[in-house]
Amino acid sequence: MHTVITVVRKRPEVSTEDFRRFMETEYGPVNAALPEVREYVQYYVSDLAQDGAEEPVDAIVRISFDSEAAMRDALDTDVYRKASGMRKAYMRDTSVGVHSAVLERQVEFV
Repeated sequence: MHTVITVVRKRPEVSTEDFRRFMETEYGPVNAALPEVREYVQYYVSDLAQDGAEEPVDAIVRISFDSEAAMRDALDTDVYRKASGMRKAYMRDTSVGVHSAVLERQVEFV
């Protein structure tokens, strides 16, 4: 399984309510419907503390594919490109707003 975890920050002019509605009713369903996707989970979060060094995180998305090749196939579709275009109105640009990392190892203690 090839899993990517993405930290998402909304645009400051977008309300939390509008951001979550977009994620749940538009962006998420489009991504989850890609045939290569095996798992798509959205987590909405609120920072417990802020030191002002970074903007707060609004969501974390976990998306899984059978392989890296399957992920690349999904990213090369018109459907994915459409979803990426949709998010520009709601999410900050660059890695400040959308920062993805590959899950290399998961350790569960409980």
